[in-house]
Amino acid sequence: MNDKEKLIPKPEDRLFCVKVGKIQRENLYEMARKYWKASLMKASKATHVLAIKEGRVIAVYNPIEWKYTENARYEGRIEFVGTEIPNSEYIGKDVKVYYGFSANPIKYINF
Repeated sequence: MNDKEKLIPKPEDRLFCVKVGKIQRENLYEMARKYWKASLMKASKATHVLAIKEGRVIAVYNPIEWKYTENARYEGRIEFVGTEIPNSEYIGKDVKVYYGFSANPIKYINF
């Protein structure tokens, strides 16, 4: 893998990465934005949310608001409301080095 493929975050960016899974339950935005077991305070510092599939960034979002979900089934989990950044330089980048063998679907980069 060459350096053009690796995710190299800009120093000012705070990246909240989420694995969206192999089975698409809903549209990609809905899969990326909700029901995460994460710290609301920490996640709210994110400048970007990266949707990860098979070790690569497949979508990037600008989170505008973070909150606890109102769905009782997922009490205590968080979600965001945001907008897609369709031409982000992060799309297609490899993030495997950040995840390693971790089963945790969330990674914080540059926090």
